[in-house]
Amino acid sequence: MISFENISVSYAEGRAVKDVSARAEAGELIALVGPNGSGKSTLLKAIAGLIKHDGETSFPQSPNARARVISYLAQNSTAPTLRKVKDIVALGRSPYLGPLLKLSQRDKDAVKKAAEACGTIALFDRAFGTLSGGEKMRVHLSRALATETQVLLADEPITALDPYYQISVMTILRQSANEGKTIITALHDLRFAKRFADRIWVMHNGRLVQDESSETALSPGVLHEVFRITPDGQTIS
Repeated sequence: MISFENISVSYAEGRAVKDVSARAEAGELIALVGPNGSGKSTLLKAIAGLIKHDGETSFPQSPNARARVISYLAQNSTAPTLRKVKDIVALGRSPYLGPLLKLSQRDKDAVKKAAEACGTIALFDRAFGTLSGGEKMRVHLSRALATETQVLLADEPITALDPYYQISVMTILRQSANEGKTIITALHDLRFAKRFADRIWVMHNGRLVQDESSETALSPGVLHEVFRITPDGQTIS
């Protein structure tokens, strides 16, 4: 479960996130949607404790303790091109490693389970730079799942992927939620939000304006006011 209250983030040009409060339960997949610049990525970074913010979250303050509770999958995640996939996935166990940085059997089991869930075991001996965009994202998702956190935040994980990998990544996130994780993922494609999410959070001008089921969040009024489109996909000038 995740909860946060009155989260606000200010930059030099003004407030990017304004007094946002919400909660998500174990087993839920939340789609965080909104126009470019609405505050989606900033909100996820604030929840993850990666940027300074006002307000309260339900997570520990210690970075290492927080890393055992919440995983963050950044937009456009990358890794050294020559590094082996198995080593990148194993980075997910970093919050648990002792001073010798040696993987225990539990760590190895967690890495294997995450890789099996994402279909990346066959890539283990490949260099990261040889992978396709979709394969790279599944590797990063494997790393995030290997941490075995209660909560996973993913910032636009399917942007720029082809349809096969978009569906593949969203299916993995959906299955992870079905297994008890709390998943919050920023998305641009409203069709994927409606198809895979239990609830949809709609951001607009830094505020959370909708927190409803996927069946009701994207009403004609919300589509018109927030996204400037009609229910049949026509733009509104």
